[in-house]
Amino acid sequence: MGKIYWRIWLAIGGLSLVFFSHSCLADSDLISLFPLDHYSQNPTDWIKPNEADYDVPVLSPDTQKQRYDTFLNHYYGKSSPWNTDYINKILHFAAPDTIGNLEATILTLFNNQNKPADEIGYGENFRPHTAEWINQIADNVHLAQWNTLSYHANNRGIAIDNLQARSLPTDDVFFYDYKIAGEGFPFDNLQMSALWAGTPVYILGSTQDHAWLLVVTPEYIGWVKSNGIAHVDNAFIKKWEAAANKHLVAITHTATSIVDSKGKFDFLAYVGAVFPGEKNANKINILVPAADSNQQAVIKHATVSAEQATIMPLVATPHHFVTVMNTLLGRPYGWGNAYSYNDCSGEIKSFLTPFGIWLPRHSSDQVYAGKLVDMTSATPESRIAYLQEHGRRFMTIVYIGGHIIMYLGTYPNPNSSDHSGMVMTYQDVWGLSPHPATRRSVIGQSVLLPMLMQYPEDNRLVSAAGKRFFKVSYLDDVPNNLNKIEIIDLKALMNPTD
Repeated sequence: MGKIYWRIWLAIGGLSLVFFSHSCLADSDLISLFPLDHYSQNPTDWIKPNEADYDVPVLSPDTQKQRYDTFLNHYYGKSSPWNTDYINKILHFAAPDTIGNLEATILTLFNNQNKPADEIGYGENFRPHTAEWINQIADNVHLAQWNTLSYHANNRGIAIDNLQARSLPTDDVFFYDYKIAGEGFPFDNLQMSALWAGTPVYILGSTQDHAWLLVVTPEYIGWVKSNGIAHVDNAFIKKWEAAANKHLVAITHTATSIVDSKGKFDFLAYVGAVFPGEKNANKINILVPAADSNQQAVIKHATVSAEQATIMPLVATPHHFVTVMNTLLGRPYGWGNAYSYNDCSGEIKSFLTPFGIWLPRHSSDQVYAGKLVDMTSATPESRIAYLQEHGRRFMTIVYIGGHIIMYLGTYPNPNSSDHSGMVMTYQDVWGLSPHPATRRSVIGQSVLLPMLMQYPEDNRLVSAAGKRFFKVSYLDDVPNNLNKIEIIDLKALMNPTD
């Protein structure tokens, strides 16, 4: 996922069919649907159960353990929002990258005053946001609260529901002009990500109306609704972390209903969410956070089936990857996890979570989670040839600038006369565009899509192999630039550029 106000993701972005069919028929040539008829969306048509390695792990036990240890570290270890030293580093960042300064920069980014036409932000009513609109948000943010910062143990918290993380504390959308190809719906530039229930946080501040909290999560810093966060104390953390370090449970069937031991519905859990728990026969018992009357966190219990969740880490076999993929494939594209769907980086991150593989939230950071081979200077033909020869299925991700793709393997092209080799990928993508990017051919979902030099459906569309960047990362190998994701970059946490 990238942020449109840095104008990096234009090559992948798009507009909505609904938006145009109701609002701008004259501009309908800016958007069309990309047909998927020629590319089976059944994973087992590509990753066949009768293959000899279908149940053979693609990660060694030692490497998977190292990945899982990293995952635990970001949730409950030294890089966790519950870790005092980690939070103190964030609180005491040197100028100019302080919390207050960066929040002021974000307010400026979304201020329409004195901006060129292509940087004006619009609401859902097609009207530009006014000075009054941004000033009201700025007043509610109250920047002075970060003039003096100190650590407070009571600011530790946990998400008790699925929340939308925002760049500013508002539900209002911020679209650029829908008449520009690659802008408008679904790209609400205030939308950062989803915060799944059960995720640890630290509260950095609140709005003056107390409706929003600025929180540190294991991957980013954003604004969430305050009623979805409960405060945690030492007793809660001790019990929660002890259970998590014994067994952590990942959701493997998206939109799983979580009902507590008293029959009360709590929330829907999505692939990417994790909870402490343990397996009991064909059931998995999990700990679920809730809030008491004082908004203090309490622990409840719930049960899910073994088809809905797994003890982490799930063994990284093609069989298990297909199982998780089956619950994600075909779901609509959701910029910044809007509507509890995924964008490109959210999809890959969520997909890998049951296997205990932690990734940063944004695509430009995710590529540094593995051993990096930069093929940016290579020709599109050489890039595809490299993947065909050196790609490792499920363990190879490719960053092309504002977008991330997973390599699934090389297969005969069913649509070519000689059935020549074809790179197959798994990705969540809004669409393809020509060069220059004057329109979008919308896919708008998680999809199995080949990386071809040209698409017979429309040979003017630019392949992922022809994008400006092409960085290949091997997640089953040691990262060669670990500092990119392990050193705290406060600006990137608050203002992701890609």
